[in-house]
Amino acid sequence: MSSKRTLSAALVVLISGSALCLNVATAGAASVSTWDKVAACESGGNWSINTGNGYYGGLQFSPSTWTGFGGATYAARADQATKQQQILIGEKVLAAQGQGAWPSCGPAAGLGSDHADPYPADPAPAPVMARTTAGDFNGDGKQDIAGIDANYNLKLYTGDGAGHVGGGTNMLGSNGLWKGFKTIAAGDFNGDGKQDIAGIDANYNLKLYTGDGAGNVGGGTNMLGSTGLWKGFETITAADFNRDGKQDIAGIDANYNLKLYTGDGAGNVGGGTNMLGSNGLWKGFKAIAAADFTFDNTVDIAGIDANSNLKHYEGDSKGQLAGGQDMLGSTGLWKGFRSLMAADFDGDGHADIAGIDANNNMKLYLGDHGGRVSGGTDMLGSNGLWAGF
Repeated sequence: MSSKRTLSAALVVLISGSALCLNVATAGAASVSTWDKVAACESGGNWSINTGNGYYGGLQFSPSTWTGFGGATYAARADQATKQQQILIGEKVLAAQGQGAWPSCGPAAGLGSDHADPYPADPAPAPVMARTTAGDFNGDGKQDIAGIDANYNLKLYTGDGAGHVGGGTNMLGSNGLWKGFKTIAAGDFNGDGKQDIAGIDANYNLKLYTGDGAGNVGGGTNMLGSTGLWKGFETITAADFNRDGKQDIAGIDANYNLKLYTGDGAGNVGGGTNMLGSNGLWKGFKAIAAADFTFDNTVDIAGIDANSNLKHYEGDSKGQLAGGQDMLGSTGLWKGFRSLMAADFDGDGHADIAGIDANNNMKLYLGDHGGRVSGGTDMLGSNGLWAGF
């Protein structure tokens, strides 16, 4: 425990028998390990100590110091508070008066040169990416949206051909079958003219659920074995990338490369070639969607990158991509978006973009045939309906 020191300055607060004077150099913060050193010096590291000397707890606060810096919020005396609570009050004293508040133990512990936050706030969690996809699931010629809701059921929202969706019916029961699915994509994978759903399940296998053309799906067969090959894939999309008339799967793998798995037209995929090098270019991309955004009869990829901008990568009809142009400025507009889908939602022949924004509303951005989009209208109200998807 440090020795007592008397100061005659007007603003003095006693702590561990040491004078705290407001004219000493200040320091902002210190790590828990440094505070442990101070406590070891002041009190033998006993955070609940009360020896009757008028100073309490691991850092030997006087009652006036403890209450003056807000300690009474936690407990009447420092020794009755937790270690963390005592350190938090210590932080306030340190910020106001520097390590000289503990004249011997502070400098000995390096309190004034640490500057670490002892209890940093947890980083904001990354948004949970929604599992949604677009296609004409009921065969009416209009683009719909399917998505896995908070109860792990696959819901269908039918499009009106004018940029809106409605409904919310179950596509495969209401038993929570889709729990654990990471991502889904829509396409006619078995060549019967009806939209199916492919998705990476909880075991990291790519499953196929075939559509009936009336808004329902069934099945659940493996599209590429059952070995958990798709572990690490966070997002996939589907289209005919090599223009052979069969639906393929593209996805960002665990190494942040965009991989192409070509379809056989019978519900299976194979391969796994790189679509744009093997340099981890797609690190930070949150979602991707496929469509012919430039009206050149080749399938392109749009994706939200690490800077929250929507990028366009032009396809070559051979399963390769190039480019990376902004589709709607470079202002980070897409921050907080949790899904991305591409389809002609308003029936004008142009590929549009739909996605769930930070307010959990489904937004529509209209395409211009030149690789750009604009707008941002609600497709189903503005009441945050898509929370949990």
